[in-house]
Amino acid sequence: MTESSANSTAVLDETELLDGSGLTIDAAAAIAVIDESLVRLTQRELVSANEVTDVLLDVRRLLAG
Repeated sequence: MTESSANSTAVLDETELLDGSGLTIDAAAAIAVIDESLVRLTQRELVSANEVTDVLLDVRRLLAG
Protein backbone atom coordinates (compact mmCIF):
# COMPACT_ATOMS: atom_id res chain seq x y z
CA MET A 1 0.00 0.00 0.00
CA THR A 2 1.36 3.38 -0.94
CA GLU A 3 1.48 6.38 1.35
CA SER A 4 -1.24 8.20 -0.58
CA SER A 5 -3.66 5.29 -0.38
CA ALA A 6 -2.82 4.79 3.29
CA ASN A 7 -3.75 8.42 3.90
CA SER A 8 -7.00 8.17 1.98
CA THR A 9 -10.28 8.59 3.75
CA ALA A 10 -11.79 5.40 2.35
CA VAL A 11 -12.07 2.68 4.95
CA LEU A 12 -12.65 -0.82 3.64
CA ASP A 13 -11.93 -4.31 4.74
CA GLU A 14 -9.94 -6.53 2.41
CA THR A 15 -12.79 -8.94 1.59
CA GLU A 16 -13.73 -9.75 -1.97
CA LEU A 17 -17.29 -9.26 -3.15
CA LEU A 18 -19.32 -11.45 -5.48
CA ASP A 19 -21.32 -9.64 -8.14
CA GLY A 20 -24.51 -10.91 -9.79
CA SER A 21 -22.68 -12.76 -12.57
CA GLY A 22 -20.49 -14.75 -10.18
CA LEU A 23 -17.35 -12.68 -10.85
CA THR A 24 -15.12 -11.95 -7.88
CA ILE A 25 -14.47 -8.24 -7.36
CA ASP A 26 -11.58 -6.98 -5.25
CA ALA A 27 -13.32 -3.74 -4.28
CA ALA A 28 -10.63 -2.69 -1.81
CA ALA A 29 -7.92 -2.85 -4.48
CA ALA A 30 -10.07 -0.97 -7.00
CA ILE A 31 -10.84 1.78 -4.50
CA ALA A 32 -7.17 2.00 -3.52
CA VAL A 33 -6.27 2.61 -7.18
CA ILE A 34 -8.96 5.29 -7.43
CA ASP A 35 -7.87 6.99 -4.19
CA GLU A 36 -4.22 6.91 -5.19
CA SER A 37 -5.00 8.40 -8.59
CA LEU A 38 -7.26 11.09 -7.16
CA VAL A 39 -4.53 12.24 -4.79
CA ARG A 40 -2.00 12.38 -7.62
CA LEU A 41 -4.27 13.97 -10.24
CA THR A 42 -5.97 16.59 -8.05
CA GLN A 43 -2.60 18.18 -7.35
CA ARG A 44 -2.36 19.19 -11.00
CA GLU A 45 -4.24 21.69 -13.13
CA LEU A 46 -4.05 19.69 -16.34
CA VAL A 47 -4.42 15.95 -16.76
CA SER A 48 -3.95 14.24 -20.11
CA ALA A 49 -6.48 11.88 -21.61
CA ASN A 50 -3.81 9.16 -21.58
CA GLU A 51 -3.41 9.43 -17.80
CA VAL A 52 -7.16 9.22 -17.24
CA THR A 53 -7.34 6.24 -19.59
CA ASP A 54 -4.56 4.50 -17.65
CA VAL A 55 -6.47 4.93 -14.39
CA LEU A 56 -9.70 3.64 -15.91
CA LEU A 57 -7.91 0.63 -17.40
CA ASP A 58 -6.30 -0.16 -14.02
CA VAL A 59 -9.69 -0.07 -12.30
CA ARG A 60 -11.28 -2.14 -15.08
CA ARG A 61 -8.52 -4.77 -14.78
CA LEU A 62 -9.13 -5.06 -11.04
CA LEU A 63 -12.89 -5.29 -11.41
CA ALA A 64 -12.72 -7.81 -14.25
CA GLY A 65 -10.52 -10.05 -12.16
